[in-house]
Amino acid sequence: MIDAVVHEITMRWADLDRLNHVNNVVYVGYAAEARAMLGPGVADATVRSSTVRYLRPLQLSTKPVVVVSTLDGPTLTQRIHSAEAPEHVVAEVVTELGELRPIEPHSGSGPALAMSTRRSDLDSCGDVVLAKLFELFQETRILHISTATDRFASGGFVVGTASVEQARPVTGRPEPYDAHAWFSRVGAGSITIDSELADGATVLARSSTVLVGFDMQEQRSRRLGDDERAVFEALVSP
Repeated sequence: MIDAVVHEITMRWADLDRLNHVNNVVYVGYAAEARAMLGPGVADATVRSSTVRYLRPLQLSTKPVVVVSTLDGPTLTQRIHSAEAPEHVVAEVVTELGELRPIEPHSGSGPALAMSTRRSDLDSCGDVVLAKLFELFQETRILHISTATDRFASGGFVVGTASVEQARPVTGRPEPYDAHAWFSRVGAGSITIDSELADGATVLARSSTVLVGFDMQEQRSRRLGDDERAVFEALVSP
């Protein structure tokens, strides 16, 4: 067991999204950076799954990001905050370490989207690193939304939670992988989009992301309107 190991990580301009908040994929990078500094047995362990829970926005600062890591068995929990406001945790990353398990494909995921890897996505073994896997699923989610509906207003949603489960390593290759995505749930103030990355009939990884309605002017969460919710409910795949 590892208890409360603290690491500081320098922020970069490139960490920000269009809302001037740290991009949700970057939190996974912060957590991976801190995990790599925990030493053998953790740094080199296989990641079975990882879930990020976003608690509040984080903006660029000259102060470092602080990652506090605790390990309990195969479960690594990392709480992230700015050095300027240690009392405000901005995200929590929970990573399960261990042997990968097969994932059954989803039957109603619709047509495939081509998703290609880049050399910069890969580790020294030629496998896509965890943060880049989150990024590939982010790309899949955005492409699916853009083709499924025009009711997804820019800035109208933010990521609440995002998870990735791996069944097999995703290796770099010239040919694109098949990516599938589908709306799986609509709530009072959120929608859930699930997605898979596959090589033929074999699922390599699966992701689930909860998008929370967001009011840009008030900078807070919002409920979905009746018409808006009806549009998304019609897109839900069983």
